[in-house]
Amino acid sequence: MASAKDNGKTGFNTGAVVAYGLAGIIFVYALSLFIEGGYNAVLNKEMQTKIYAAGTSEESIAQLAEQQALLDEQPRYIDPEAGVLCIPIENAMDRVVVKTAE
Repeated sequence: MASAKDNGKTGFNTGAVVAYGLAGIIFVYALSLFIEGGYNAVLNKEMQTKIYAAGTSEESIAQLAEQQALLDEQPRYIDPEAGVLCIPIENAMDRVVVKTAE
């Protein structure tokens, strides 16, 4: 014979099944938030380490200086026979503005 809390047809306590199901869903959701928070904390720490370390190495400073020198140089021919010219982008943009204003 079924007890007062059991469903007579199935023998299951429906309220308890729903309560345990909801508790399980809440637990899994909270666990996923906890894991995601830990992942994001480690990711932020790693990104900060990479960002701050990037500007301090001698290699990166030398590479930045080399790139800046290329940007600051005057127009020059790469291949004079083919007419290929290397020009800093700012100079090229200024020339385009002057040419379109005419």
